Amino acid sequence: MATPSSKRRSCNACVKAKRKCAMELPRCARCVNKDIVCAYPNRTITPDSCIPELDFSWLDDLLRDPTASPWEGALRPQLETITATHLGSHASDNQLLQHLEPLPDCTALTPAETEAAVHRFKTWPEKWLQEGKAPFIHPRLYSTDMPKALQDAYAACAIYSTKTDQNAFVAWTVIESKATDLLRSPDQDSWTPLNLLAAVQALLIFQFIRLFDGDIRQRAQAEKVEPILEYWTNRLNTVTATESGYTTQTAPSWRSWVFAESLRRTSTMSVFLIGIYSLVKLGRCTMGAQVSAHSFTAQRKLWDATGPLEWQFAKESCDPLWIPGMDFNHVIAQACVDELDDFGMVMLIAYKGQDAVNQWLSAYRKNLPVVSNLYRTLQEFT
Repeated sequence: MATPSSKRRSCNACVKAKRKCAMELPRCARCVNKDIVCAYPNRTITPDSCIPELDFSWLDDLLRDPTASPWEGALRPQLETITATHLGSHASDNQLLQHLEPLPDCTALTPAETEAAVHRFKTWPEKWLQEGKAPFIHPRLYSTDMPKALQDAYAACAIYSTKTDQNAFVAWTVIESKATDLLRSPDQDSWTPLNLLAAVQALLIFQFIRLFDGDIRQRAQAEKVEPILEYWTNRLNTVTATESGYTTQTAPSWRSWVFAESLRRTSTMSVFLIGIYSLVKLGRCTMGAQVSAHSFTAQRKLWDATGPLEWQFAKESCDPLWIPGMDFNHVIAQACVDELDDFGMVMLIAYKGQDAVNQWLSAYRKNLPVVSNLYRTLQEFT
């Protein structure tokens, strides 16, 4: 390690801890050993630090203010840059991508559709906290006994909802501790399918919070967890191959269908999140084929049913809106907007695009104006 000039003061962390600082660059030995941020006075963190900040300032602005319109002003050309074939004069983007080879498994998602999905992901932990349900967590699935993994994730949502600039350190400490407890859960090899499902769902909640908050450390920690999320998801798909195949026509009971649909949505959400984040970070989706292989039931009344009688009535009176392999043509042709829940709308926008969704909405709303902001579209109809 290089040593800075003798005029350079000790790093902030060593000063705060009242410890001797060796003043190496880019981080002193004490900060390296403790795996903490090392910052010297009047010096910003270098790309060599263990927790690098992504060079996408537009993403941080977007995620910190989900009410802002992402379609106007200086934000739009920056968004278009990450998906453009030519990166132009953006040297930082070129440096980030020059060592990466193009992958054949890419999607054609535009910045508009990507932002709509990211915006919505941000709302789901709060939705689960306030309503007791999320687009991939059915409120009745754990009505008798909620696994500890989800209890901790729910507690993390509550803590996150009260996070301020003043208590951020304490809040993140608790959230990170609970996420670590999940990853280090004992007896993982003996998890039942239900416990494994709960673990994947809990990890998704932690990922939503940590990937898209804008906190550099939490984003870096969440990135490290992606391989575990993918491994747990693949394992879940393997051990529930039979159960996940139950549809409204083949499920022996309402509860078996709830479990099957929860499996499908959770698995879809897992690979979709990984793909969306790769698109935001790298400008391409690395999970397109995996997401497109998934199917699910998009009918809101079936997912929202609170018991077997209500589910049976919806089953007999409504089109289940089964989406095979992410094929939404049937939905566009015959479904009404209010038949899709939050999950179905996000996936529809991702796969059909802004123009097709706007045409569908304009036909549904007749003389009402077309909504050009996909985030506002999601707010109005889900």
